Amino acid sequence: MFSNRKQTKVAAERVLELEAQVAAMDRSQAVIEFRLDGTIIRANANFLHAIGYAANEIEGRHHSLFVSPGEAASAEYQDFWRQLNRGEFIAARFMRIGKGGKEIWIQASYNPVLDTSGKPYKVIKFATDVTEIELERTRGETARRQVDDEQGAVVSALADSLRRLADGDLTAGIRVQFEGRYQQIKDDFNAAIDSLRVAMGAIASATGGLQAGSDEIASASDDLSRRTEQQAASLEETAAALDELTATVRRSAEGAKEASTAASGARRDAARSGEVMRDAVAAMGEIEQSSGQITQIIGVIDEIAFQTNLLALNAGVEAARAGDAGRGFAVVAQEVRALAQRSAEAAKEIKTLIASSTAQVARGVQLVGDTGEALNGIVGKVTQIDTLISEIAQSSQEQATGLNQVNAAINQMDQVTQQNAAMVEEATAAASNLRSEASELARLVARFETGQEQVQSRLSNTRARAA
Repeated sequence: MFSNRKQTKVAAERVLELEAQVAAMDRSQAVIEFRLDGTIIRANANFLHAIGYAANEIEGRHHSLFVSPGEAASAEYQDFWRQLNRGEFIAARFMRIGKGGKEIWIQASYNPVLDTSGKPYKVIKFATDVTEIELERTRGETARRQVDDEQGAVVSALADSLRRLADGDLTAGIRVQFEGRYQQIKDDFNAAIDSLRVAMGAIASATGGLQAGSDEIASASDDLSRRTEQQAASLEETAAALDELTATVRRSAEGAKEASTAASGARRDAARSGEVMRDAVAAMGEIEQSSGQITQIIGVIDEIAFQTNLLALNAGVEAARAGDAGRGFAVVAQEVRALAQRSAEAAKEIKTLIASSTAQVARGVQLVGDTGEALNGIVGKVTQIDTLISEIAQSSQEQATGLNQVNAAINQMDQVTQQNAAMVEEATAAASNLRSEASELARLVARFETGQEQVQSRLSNTRARAA
């Protein structure tokens, strides 16, 4: 008994709690009840307020009152009630038609109510009016669609202009009308296109000059390269010839130096020969004096022989007077006279020889004197030759030194010219690359349509009309 009373009390408390919950839900939500065939049993004040009907206007009528005729006739709507009849729970956002055709959006749940056997016997719907939320969403969707449409138009116009720009058309400005904030995009894009067109026009103009200049530089570099190669070859030949000339001049300088040394020796030898000749002339003069003295002595001998001959003759006369007593003395006198005769003949021959020797000595003295004078002249000439050869040797040495310096300068010039030739060859290659790159740049720039041709055509037509 006590247990039953306790269970009854708990059940009563549970019922009161459920009723309180239902009352709370009834106050906060729109509630409507249906039979399983969709007939409206009742609706609370929240629901009636939401749809705008009074209770007597909807009770006993079908749920299809709140949907459009097309939806009520659809298979989906029939399947919707079949699900509820099977006891399935359905919750979603629905669009319903209120009084006067007003559209109402509700967030609702259809809840089949089961009997004690577990079978559904009615349906209770709890709903919340979300019309304002849905309308706001719809307005947002509309605004988004409008924005999407505007963005689509902007993107389409931008895509078309960008496609034309990608094809090199720098006149591809945006011509369609943009609204609101997109107008700034249009203005900025058109300004960028205009700036790019002006820049590319300037680049195109400069590219023509750059291409012409690079062609001229390449041609000039080719000519300079050929001339530099020829100059380098000529300078190399000149350097080789100058090396040979320097070697020749060096040998000539060495020969001139040796000749100067030999000439100095010859001058010293000629000077010594002059001294010897002077000594010889002095000796010949002494010989001539000695010859004169010998001639005098021969004269004395000749007189002695003459006197001896006279004495011998007188002695013979006296011996003849003496007769036989003077016969021996006559023989002696005869021998003396013969001896004096031979002495006179010898003295005469010696005198003749001495006279001839004196003449020859005189002639030798004259010749030696002439030879001395000639040697003195030779000494003077050799001295002049030695001076000249010394000057030639000094000049040759200076020429050899100068040629060595010139040769060093020529070799340095040859090295510099070879380096210049290498640099010119590099410059020629760089100029050729520049010409190729300028041609490529001109080809790339030619892809862009800057509208300069139309401007030039309009200017030409204007000038023609003015003329």
